[in-house]
Amino acid sequence: MKTRKPFIKWAGGKEKELPIILKNLPSNFKRYIEPFVGGGAVYLNINCENSLINDKSTELMLLYKLIKEHNKDFIDSLNEINKNWISLQELVEYNSNELTKIYNKIKKDDKKAEKLVDSFIDNHSSELNNLLKDDFDINLYNFIKEIKKNLISKFKRMKKIEIQRNKMNISDIMDNIECAFKSAYYMYFRYLYNNKSKLKLSDEFYCAVFYFVRDYCYASMFRYNANGEFNVPYGGISYNRKDFSKKIEYVTSDELRNYMKKTELYCLDFESFCNQIKLTDTDFMFLDPPYDTEFSTYAQNDFDKNDQVRLANYLKHTKAKFMLIIKNTDFIYNLYKDNGFYIKKFDKRYLVSFMNRNDKDVEHLLITNYEI
Repeated sequence: MKTRKPFIKWAGGKEKELPIILKNLPSNFKRYIEPFVGGGAVYLNINCENSLINDKSTELMLLYKLIKEHNKDFIDSLNEINKNWISLQELVEYNSNELTKIYNKIKKDDKKAEKLVDSFIDNHSSELNNLLKDDFDINLYNFIKEIKKNLISKFKRMKKIEIQRNKMNISDIMDNIECAFKSAYYMYFRYLYNNKSKLKLSDEFYCAVFYFVRDYCYASMFRYNANGEFNVPYGGISYNRKDFSKKIEYVTSDELRNYMKKTELYCLDFESFCNQIKLTDTDFMFLDPPYDTEFSTYAQNDFDKNDQVRLANYLKHTKAKFMLIIKNTDFIYNLYKDNGFYIKKFDKRYLVSFMNRNDKDVEHLLITNYEI
């Protein structure tokens, strides 16, 4: 069966577990409810006429909203970001001879790196400035600064690698140089993402920036510094030729827009969401909350042990049928045992009856209030 793929990578995505999840849905329900929608792997494959989805992440739910609305400003911003990404690639390819000559000079004397890179940037300032200013024109100095910093760092790093290992071929050299430019472009947008209020970015443009940064950050990680700034670096050489246009094509497709047409979107705490929509016994609720680990901060939204207790207590009394998937820990198991729930262990390949909570091979628990 063909499945719809999530349009954004999100922590704890359930694409791999879809066959087990879909196989064990209740026989019939009128509404599909998802309080922690994340990347939406399950939501996108339920095919329910009436879906209500929620997540506490304001950025994520803004993305869902603009995709559902087929928002023109958002789509235009995505296309411009992608157009300039491709133009940057073309700029590097067109100037490959000049860039390799600069690297060969730096190999002989890396003290010349800053001067040589400054000279390249000065000679190509109009190309680099035009790359962004027609469409964005926001803090271009920061973009040029990132190019300079990334190129100098990359040239010196390449020299070190060649000394320690083997001589790099021209293809590897150009991949590294392209990575320096692409990383600078990514860092430019990461700066915009972290300074929405200061730069007075519109919601539509900000959401496009968020979507781009989330797609090109290293391993789709969530990480913020003490000031609340997203600080995950660019994904690296393997991301240089990622095709963002395919993502744009997907999020603007009629298929996705038609699927989301009847979906209601919320951005609330899970309990506030469930109380607001008034669950009934004809509803089915799928829950994939943040796991019980030391990394309980989820996209800058804390979900700690107290929240896990709140969730378990809520589920003891809900009228809706529910399926909960969560990583097995002693703390989590003790919240759900002896409450009349059906608990099975889940290792991403198959389900078995839950017999031994000390089984170290258990990765997840699948918990329902209906028999499967």
